[in-house]
Amino acid sequence: MKHSKKFREIWVSTDSHMIANEATKCGAKVHWRSRMSATDTASSLVALQDFIKGHKEFDRIGLIQCTSPFLAVKYLNEAFEHLQQGYDSVFSVTREFKLRWKENRPEKTFVAVNFDPARRPRRQDWDGELVENGMFYFTRRHLISRGLIQGGRIGVVQVERKDSLEVDNPADLNLARYQSGDL
Repeated sequence: MKHSKKFREIWVSTDSHMIANEATKCGAKVHWRSRMSATDTASSLVALQDFIKGHKEFDRIGLIQCTSPFLAVKYLNEAFEHLQQGYDSVFSVTREFKLRWKENRPEKTFVAVNFDPARRPRRQDWDGELVENGMFYFTRRHLISRGLIQGGRIGVVQVERKDSLEVDNPADLNLARYQSGDL
């Protein structure tokens, strides 16, 4: 975020004194999360709503997820270009070429979600799907106030598949270490 030189201020949202100390050492400001927004089950929207309650001076808010270890300046720069072009919200996606199925329970039946099995495409012959990867979200205050992260004129930044890893469990952390050469 610092290397992009696009942010007027960088805030770290936490309820941990240890994280707050590290954030301050790196030049970030600290937003102390409320008890309600600092749980394992609180959504990103809840965290954003908590932040805007105490920071009325911001119209545009960027949420950068610390669980995305391969965030790159080029992705942030592209997001800022979209914002300069008048987009209300911009978020990161990855293009996937996977044929998806949905399981209906309790019957244990399966239905194709994004293709017609009678006209099964070769994955190489279709445009694929854009899937949120959780790396970042930029949005406007009024959308957050309405309970939305995305809305209005929406733009996306397509993140390369190799950079789109989300660290949500120990196996993901090991994969990130391997991918970065730390393992």
